[in-house]
Amino acid sequence: MFHIKGWVKNSFCDWERKVSTVLFLPGCNFRCPFCQNWRLVSSPDGFQDIPWQEIERYLREYREFLDGVTVTGGEPFFSPFINDLLEMLRSIGLPVKIDTNGTFPLKLEKALSDNLVSGVSMDVKTFFDASAYSAVSGVNIDERVMGDIKKSVRILMESSIEYEFRTTVVRTFHTSSEIKAIARDLVGARRYVLQGYRPFGVNPAFEGGTPYTPAELDEMRAMVASYFQECCVRHYGILS
Repeated sequence: MFHIKGWVKNSFCDWERKVSTVLFLPGCNFRCPFCQNWRLVSSPDGFQDIPWQEIERYLREYREFLDGVTVTGGEPFFSPFINDLLEMLRSIGLPVKIDTNGTFPLKLEKALSDNLVSGVSMDVKTFFDASAYSAVSGVNIDERVMGDIKKSVRILMESSIEYEFRTTVVRTFHTSSEIKAIARDLVGARRYVLQGYRPFGVNPAFEGGTPYTPAELDEMRAMVASYFQECCVRHYGILS
């Protein structure tokens, strides 16, 4: 029914201030070199499907103890069954947060208008320049795709839904100048999160440089905090 390749039954760090079950969907239209789920993206057939009946049984049994479900990947909107999955989760009665790279604005807009999601975390790879975005995402980003990303930003900023924009800060790609450029592109957003790059679990061929320390990330946060209603640092799943 649904090709779900990973499942964390209880997570305290995938939906801020909530306990959520996390479902991992296969495939993505990006090839970010620092992705921690890169095998799920590049070789999804190497992972067995987790039976939906098992997941559904768990969600129905423990829904009173869960705050919601986080749907991630990969890129969830890349999956052709995403709408059916979201409708099924709604029928169970649990709120859903979806993680996305913002390249499917029409699917995002439909999910919001159909009240299928309660929260969205959108990854913003770098500032809104096609060449820079191509380098960080690992694929060719043309102006059409760049326009889709900008449209997803507008959809979220004009909505009443709980959302956050987040950037995984990698020394190879991001300096203070890049972070400030991102802030200018997202000015006025309700929430922006600087997320510390974690070198473990990534493709061993990638060299991301020494991870930024919490202190360095906090300096960046202070530099751009005035651009947003809320600006935070998330380092190894811990928010500050």
